Amino acid sequence: MASKKKGARSFKRKPKHAVSPDMNVTPLVDVVLVLLIIFMVLAPVVSAHYLARLPPPDDKDQALAEANPDNKPLVLRVEAERDASEAVYKVGSIELSPDEAAERLGRLAAGRDDKVIYVDASEQTPYGFVLQAMSFAKDSEDIVNGLVAEKAGKDAAELPRLRVTAVLVTKEIPVQ
Repeated sequence: MASKKKGARSFKRKPKHAVSPDMNVTPLVDVVLVLLIIFMVLAPVVSAHYLARLPPPDDKDQALAEANPDNKPLVLRVEAERDASEAVYKVGSIELSPDEAAERLGRLAAGRDDKVIYVDASEQTPYGFVLQAMSFAKDSEDIVNGLVAEKAGKDAAELPRLRVTAVLVTKEIPVQ
């Protein structure tokens, strides 16, 4: 029998621990939390809007402004003529021609805090007339921004843009 000498070493390798491919998520969580805080701080700044209140610039819209006080919604009503070939656009009891509708709506919206124009039409009104009224309400945004720039005495490109919101009404809004 072969005897082992004392002090002889065995060259057996010890099993190595396998390298763990797990990602260290701590820095990832830190970065995500910092980004979350940044976006939470910036969210009110991004959604901030600028308010401007301008009086109607001339006397021709004074009757229209008096018929639509600021405490009531600004409603553009669309009605089709009997033969449905033309639409009648009204704000209160005052009719607006298609040529002047956007400008007069813009002058009215400029004097209001909310800058919202509600478009109201009956179910029998052709859809094209309703789209035209929405277009008038949206075009009034350029009029409002032009009036703000004129009042400020600056170029419109230098000032922040004011938004005019056009809302299509699905239920009738009472005038009185």
